[in-house]
Amino acid sequence: MQKLRAYLQDPYKVLAIIFVYFIVFALIVDTPYNIFNGLIAIVFSYDILITDYVAVGGIGATLMNAAIVNLVFLAYMRRIQPKPTGSLIMVFWLLTGFAFFGKNIVNVWPIFIGGFLYAKFRGETFDKYAVVTGLATALGPTVTQIAMLDHIPIVPRIALAVAFGIMVGFVMPPISQNILKLHQGLNLYNIGFTAGILAILARIFVIAIGGGAIYPIFIWSTEYKIVLSVFMVILFAFMVFAGWICSEDRQKNLFTIFKRSGQAPSDFYTDHGEITYVNMGLLGLSTLLLMLVIRSDINGPVMGSIFTVVGFGSFGKHMKNIWPVMIGCMLAGGFLYIFSGTGPSASLAVLLVTCLAPIAGHYGWKWGVLAGFVHFNIAMNAATFSGGFNLYNNGLAAGFVVMFLVPLIKAVRKEA
Repeated sequence: MQKLRAYLQDPYKVLAIIFVYFIVFALIVDTPYNIFNGLIAIVFSYDILITDYVAVGGIGATLMNAAIVNLVFLAYMRRIQPKPTGSLIMVFWLLTGFAFFGKNIVNVWPIFIGGFLYAKFRGETFDKYAVVTGLATALGPTVTQIAMLDHIPIVPRIALAVAFGIMVGFVMPPISQNILKLHQGLNLYNIGFTAGILAILARIFVIAIGGGAIYPIFIWSTEYKIVLSVFMVILFAFMVFAGWICSEDRQKNLFTIFKRSGQAPSDFYTDHGEITYVNMGLLGLSTLLLMLVIRSDINGPVMGSIFTVVGFGSFGKHMKNIWPVMIGCMLAGGFLYIFSGTGPSASLAVLLVTCLAPIAGHYGWKWGVLAGFVHFNIAMNAATFSGGFNLYNNGLAAGFVVMFLVPLIKAVRKEA
C-alpha cells in the first residue's frame, strides 16, 4: 500500500493511469480497425458545436482521440517538469473533455505551437504558458473550419488554418491575462470569454473568405448511456480512491476545500494536496447522477461537460459552491423542459454554468441561484454570436453574466 500511495502522489502518473484506462476501455468496446476508421472520421468532421465524436467515430475512437491528445501533451510536460498545480491538472481534464466534442489529434497542435512561440518571443519557458495554451485549444474547431473551405486550394487553406491556430496560441496569453482582471476571478472559464471574442472575429473572417453563411451543426448520440456511465463511474471511483489513500487528515482537508469561495486563483491541489482528487471524483459522480436523474442523454458532449466540472475540481469548484448556480440554471430552463430530455443544450448549460460557482462561494447561495438563472438565458443564445467556433460557449456567456451581475450585487450590498 505504501508503494501504491507513493506512486499515486505523482499527479503525472495519476494522469497516465487515466489515459491508459481510456485506451484499454476503447479496445474492450471496439476493434482496432473500427477505432482507426473512427479517428479518421473525427479528424475530418467539422467540429463546431455541437459535434458529438461518439456519434461521428464511435466510443473507441473517441476515447482513443482523448488519450492520444493528452498523452502527447503529458509526455512533453513530463519532459520539461513544471511544478504540478491545480490549474495544470485542470487543463488535462479540459483537453480530455472537449476531445469528446471538438478537439482532435490534428486541430489542437497549431495552437500549441503558437503558445510555444509566444514563450520563445518572451524569452521564457513554455511551462509558464502551458495552462493558457492548453485552454486556448477551445478554438480548435475554427482551425478545422478554415481547413475545410473547399473552394480554396488545399495547400493555401491548410496553411491558412495552421497560421490561424498559431496566431490564437500566440495572442491568447496577453489578452486573457487582461480579461481576467475584468472578471475578478468570478468566471472560472476566463479563457472561454477570450476565445469567444476571437471566435466572433474568426467567424466574420471565415464567412468573408468562404463566400457564404456557416450553418449550425447538431450531431448528438443517444444510444450509449449505460456503457459511458459505467466508464465514468469506474474513473471517478478511482479518483476518490487515489485521493483518499494518499491523504492524511482527510475530512479536515476536504471540508477546508468546501469552505473556499472558489474565486480564481483557487489552486486546490497546491494548497490541499491529493485530497483534491476526492473532491474531483465526488463532483464527477454527483453530476453524472444528476444527468441520469433528469434523464439526460449520456454522450460525448455530456461527458465532456462532466469532465470539465471534474477538472475544475482542482481549481475552484467543489461540492458546495456548484449547486446554487446549477439550481438557478435548471429553474431558468424549466424543470419540465430539461426533464423531458428534449433540451440537449440545456443539459450542457446545467453542467457548465458551474464556471460561476465562485459567485455562490463569494456572495452566497442566493446570488448563485440568480447567476445560474441569468446564465442559462444568455448561454442558450451565445453560440449564435460565435457560430459554434468557440467550444467554451458557456465561458463566453458567463463573462457577460459577471459583467452584468457583479456590479449589481456590489450595489445592493453597498460594496465599493
